[in-house]
Amino acid sequence: VMVIIAVLAAVVLPKLTGRSEDARISAAKSQIAIFSNALSTYEIDNGSYPSTAQGLDALRNKPTGTPEPKGWKRPYLEKD
Repeated sequence: VMVIIAVLAAVVLPKLTGRSEDARISAAKSQIAIFSNALSTYEIDNGSYPSTAQGLDALRNKPTGTPEPKGWKRPYLEKD
């Protein structure tokens, strides 16, 4: 929730002050951090990162194929 609020603030507030480019950069950095956290949690739970074939969809839906995610517990990202 805090990250979502930070991303929204990073996008909306600078529009009011004319710094929309800085806001887009800040929002992109926040989104990269969210992906990094989700991938790290996935790796901790499953012992490996999702394969290229499984893709980032493995963070939302339990993937099939190799490597089999035996410890998959939940969606690691709230949104697609």
